[in-house]
Amino acid sequence: MFFVFDGGTGIGHLRRLARIAKRLQGPFSCLIVTGHRAAAHWFVPEECEYIHLPSWDSLLESKARYWGRRPFLLLEESEALLLRKKILSAVVEAFVPDVIFVDHLPLGMREELADIINQTRCVKYLVTRGLLNESDNLRHLTLGRKAQDYLRSYYHKILVASDKRVVDFSKQYEVSSDIGAKTVHTGYIAESVPPDIIKRTRDERRLAKDDIWVVASAGGGQRGEELIEACLNLANHRKDIVFDIVVGPRSGLPWKEDHTLIIRENIRLHKEVTHMPFLHASADLVISSGGYNSLLEALQGNAKILCFPFWKDQRDEQFQHATSLKKFVGIEVSTDVSDLPGLFERAVSSLDGNGAQDRRRELDFNGVANIERIVLRDIALDS
Repeated sequence: MFFVFDGGTGIGHLRRLARIAKRLQGPFSCLIVTGHRAAAHWFVPEECEYIHLPSWDSLLESKARYWGRRPFLLLEESEALLLRKKILSAVVEAFVPDVIFVDHLPLGMREELADIINQTRCVKYLVTRGLLNESDNLRHLTLGRKAQDYLRSYYHKILVASDKRVVDFSKQYEVSSDIGAKTVHTGYIAESVPPDIIKRTRDERRLAKDDIWVVASAGGGQRGEELIEACLNLANHRKDIVFDIVVGPRSGLPWKEDHTLIIRENIRLHKEVTHMPFLHASADLVISSGGYNSLLEALQGNAKILCFPFWKDQRDEQFQHATSLKKFVGIEVSTDVSDLPGLFERAVSSLDGNGAQDRRRELDFNGVANIERIVLRDIALDS
């Protein structure tokens, strides 16, 4: 059973756990529990199953307001929390999992998982990207006193989905020795995109021999509206360059069309794209808000990367991760979208048709395979 964190701005948590579930399906029967309704039918593998929870976005007025909506059910926050807890407990009671994966926060966004974690007898893992948003109090929510007690007492392992040479979780957060002993860097969780898929994706885009292809996205789209508008402005001024710009399913930008693709001269503007990993891996230049999955997808190809985190605090995950990758990857990072035109022109002028010449191939992308080995070993020991 996989509990997906859905209290943030993006859908990357669901994508990451879905990749693990796809690998484990077969030896296990994998059930994903998520509040992400729109993305679940894309990301959850057909061979797995999922249960949709009423999401925080539709339960809390403060979150629904972002899209100009009202909650589907008018509840006090404490009542919304109780509703989620009851549904989660019922799912666990019915499914009786042998393994529980919890994403991002050991207790859930509002401790809705606390009773499940301390009462369910099975193997339990916390999956983390390895870097925490300091401005969002995530250090406390992940490693604070109660969370740390649960990590010590109930979790078998903390699976850090990164290359330890880029992010050293234990060192970064000075974790205690007992928590450090449970911490395993698995390598990045990423979908490999082979060269023939990249060639086919570029052929399907009908690029001329000397065309430069730019793919721009802001992950799920929430809080990335400024970057998308800047990319549209850039594309309108550079008619000689081919752009695919993806608004994202959670964007607050208006979308009045009945379909999800608008074609304008050199621009394809998408509401959302199911094959985003192929676009990121096949582009010459990727402009991104720096989400975990977007960066790793771009690294499957040879694109140069411009990163504009929408979490502006330089202590936060998007900036920290992109900056830490610079030792391996041709990537430029800025928290000021007004820097985009200058960084874009420099990146375009440096393209020579051979792709980025950096050390990205040295990174460890074997996260799902390593997690499979860990789970099978722990299950054998537990039984």
